[in-house]
Amino acid sequence: MTDQSIETQARKILYILVAEQKLRVGEGMAADLLAKDLERHGISGDDQKQALQHVISNGWLQKGPADELQLTDKGFDFHFGQ
Repeated sequence: MTDQSIETQARKILYILVAEQKLRVGEGMAADLLAKDLERHGISGDDQKQALQHVISNGWLQKGPADELQLTDKGFDFHFGQ
């Protein structure tokens, strides 16, 4: 997957969390439930892994105490700054 594709997939992850799931900073979603939403948006398997690595490495999401993916201030701000 190209860097541009990874960025597009990463933006879809933030869209799902903020616009569809209505999450706010510090709130999270189980990885398996997010995977189902990503499948619905046409993102599967290795593409999901690469996009998730991208959002976590950029500080847009973080792993929560129950291994959920939590939205960070940076991720929330990035979504609305697009």
